[in-house]
Amino acid sequence: MSTIVGATSDVTQAYAPPADPRGSAQPLRDSRASWRIIPQIDKNEKIIAYAQQPLGRIAFLVILTALAMALNFFRVDISVAPLAIACAYAQKFRRYLISLATLLLLYKNGFLVDVDLLHRVTEQEGLTTQINQPALLFGSVALVLLLFSSLLIVWPRIATIPAFRHSTACLISAFVGLVILAQSPIAQGLTRVLLWSFIATLLPYLWFVAYALTDVGNLKRRPFWQHLGVFHPFWGSTLTPFGKGLTYLEKFDAKTPTELAITQLKGVKLACWILILAICLDGFSRLIHGFFALPMFDDTFAAYLAGANYPRDLCWASLVAYFIEDVLTMTIWGGSIVVCARMAGFRLLRNTYRPLESKTLAQFWNRYYFYYKELLVDHFFYPVFLRCFRSNRKLRMFFATFMAACVGNLLFHFIRDIHFVAELGWWNALSGEASHAFYTVLLAIGVGVSQMRVQDREQSKGFLRGRALPCLWVTLFFCILHVFDAPLDRVHSIGQRAGFLSYLVGIDKWI
Repeated sequence: MSTIVGATSDVTQAYAPPADPRGSAQPLRDSRASWRIIPQIDKNEKIIAYAQQPLGRIAFLVILTALAMALNFFRVDISVAPLAIACAYAQKFRRYLISLATLLLLYKNGFLVDVDLLHRVTEQEGLTTQINQPALLFGSVALVLLLFSSLLIVWPRIATIPAFRHSTACLISAFVGLVILAQSPIAQGLTRVLLWSFIATLLPYLWFVAYALTDVGNLKRRPFWQHLGVFHPFWGSTLTPFGKGLTYLEKFDAKTPTELAITQLKGVKLACWILILAICLDGFSRLIHGFFALPMFDDTFAAYLAGANYPRDLCWASLVAYFIEDVLTMTIWGGSIVVCARMAGFRLLRNTYRPLESKTLAQFWNRYYFYYKELLVDHFFYPVFLRCFRSNRKLRMFFATFMAACVGNLLFHFIRDIHFVAELGWWNALSGEASHAFYTVLLAIGVGVSQMRVQDREQSKGFLRGRALPCLWVTLFFCILHVFDAPLDRVHSIGQRAGFLSYLVGIDKWI
């Protein structure tokens, strides 16, 4: 037992959420506090009290509307923030409004179904003129909603059966089984179209279902419709659930008017911050790619393949510029979703939190895309960690990390891009993943080794060895790793990308 407890503490340290102080209503103790770009309005008692009054709530609405208009100029969308504020003030009707808002936005976006995939499969089977696409979509959505509702109701009983104890494994196996069936010789014509219609409708909610099935097994159960109400919640999400499941959201739910005011003030602060970052990103892109005419990284790679190489230093500059733009884009995009969630009363942690301060690969992995990392940890890392190599703590940690960062990472992206199976067939879809698979292997090894290394105390290193050099090493690692990070690329091989990397590091002339 002591081994398990010790190893679990290591996991907690390695996968701790990025520091995102949520604070409470406290007076400002020191008027000489360090200057900040954005004042700490969420810690000022007068502002917190004002935010709970009717005029303060109106001010929230006006400020968020103005910020939404400003951010829209930089193609950042927080237009649902006013709707989130309305849900937060609904009190006892709040859960109903959240579910209704989610349903309406899903309806507006066609329930996120890949309609183009359905058209392509229908054309492949020669049934374009024989199938009513809107009716097919409506039937698939109704069937999936009925399936979700039934599954959430009966899962506590099903989970008592040993074969169904691991809900995520069952869910993924069922999904992959459906795809295999849809691509089998026995599924032709209308049957194949119906199967792919069901798969395309199920796909956007797969990981939400995975979290919900875990939540319904808890002692504190909630009605099934509340789980459905946060399947792609209206404040925003991708296949990766921002806010995970209902149990996680309740943990960060504002329970009192004071907590709600602080949460919404934090949302305003974050909206101001992403506006500043959006301005910086726009200015950086205009300066680098406009004034200095630095080519995009993809253009340098394409030029290498065409035999018209850009100078090596120019290729490195484009790669570093891509890294900076990618981090800023991720911070802005994830921050906009968290802003809307906070305005709805959920004090969610930021998705990206100071990744460039990371001193290890594991820290960067934790800070760069927090909710995706959490998904891999919850559904791949912990199940493996709790069952494998329990007598060897380091091996246990490394293997569980590898299963999450490599196997789970690769499986997530393969499921996300499952349309390639329908369009290209199994062999081309799988072989096209070779470069991304190599990327996940390198990432998993790097993060796993980073976690197991014994770090010296920072006090003995100083600024250069303790902060600057580790940050540069982390940046260099992820820049090089990006050369192979192409999950949507089914054209360029791993050999071509390795050749370009050899050109970057200057060893191509020695080969």
